[in-house]
Amino acid sequence: MSRVDIDELTTTEELEALEPAWADLWHRASSATSFQSPAWLIPWWRHLGGGALRVLAARAGGRLVGLLPLFLQAPEGEKLLPLGIAISDYLDGLYEDGHGPEVAAAVLRHLVEQHRDWRACELHPLPAGSPLLEAPLPPESSADIQPFEPCLVVELPPEATSLRHVLPKRMRKNLRYFGMRAARLGRVGFETATVASLAEVLEALFELHTARWARDDRPGVLADPTIRAFHHAAAPALLRAGLLRLHALRLDGRIVAVLYALHAKRRAYCYMSGFDSDLGEISPGTLIMAHAIERAIGERACEVDFLRGREPYKYFWGVRERPCYGRMIRRAG
Repeated sequence: MSRVDIDELTTTEELEALEPAWADLWHRASSATSFQSPAWLIPWWRHLGGGALRVLAARAGGRLVGLLPLFLQAPEGEKLLPLGIAISDYLDGLYEDGHGPEVAAAVLRHLVEQHRDWRACELHPLPAGSPLLEAPLPPESSADIQPFEPCLVVELPPEATSLRHVLPKRMRKNLRYFGMRAARLGRVGFETATVASLAEVLEALFELHTARWARDDRPGVLADPTIRAFHHAAAPALLRAGLLRLHALRLDGRIVAVLYALHAKRRAYCYMSGFDSDLGEISPGTLIMAHAIERAIGERACEVDFLRGREPYKYFWGVRERPCYGRMIRRAG
């Protein structure tokens, strides 16, 4: 690989102008997740970001080969954080295949040697194997690695053609039971949002998710208007990029469950759901999750990722834990 040069982007206009090259790099990076795509991170910066943008673009021979999107936190300052923080389950640099170690070392060296306005840089949540976990640092800095909540993953074997090849026997039995009960209540139908139906299904997710949390006298993340504004901007961009699968379950035409899933590089990410809690007898949350897994099998995905958190319901689906980490870099003194 030729020498890696680092360009720094500090304005929203520069970030948006980078989108075509960024998307091209994302397609060339086999380890990239949906959370590192411009369709996710540019809306995040527009609606949830704050502080000073600090995006490091790595180029070799003029070609974009890596990207580390950061910002200097406001109002505290002195702390660098990745774009997408707090609502993204995987955040990492973006690297052209085969060049992760060189790019990670170059961007961290640039941060330490070229800037004195930060004291700490928190890189998380990083998947195991991220080049940022092992990249060397200049002597005027130090770092430690901390474990984060693992992601819980259902593996889909290549020969799988239906849920019976994937799910535990007890879960398959529950699905048959809930499916029969739902059919007695009315007409059951599943769909995945299109451009025409996206607004309706997204609004149903907001309402169902918020109502479920309200039963416990808690607001839920989608009660925040800035989070809703982010998803209103991100969902169409993700759909255009082929990354969004917004699944809905209808009972007699009424949406009673929605699952917000992201698909990328033969992986399905079950990000968020909402369902009618008054229909516990048919467990609409379970039915919509099964539908999402069935769709992932049909798309030849290799895994379904339930993302971070050890919620008990996830273990009923036969998951295994995938570790995640954070690397905390500190400037000496």
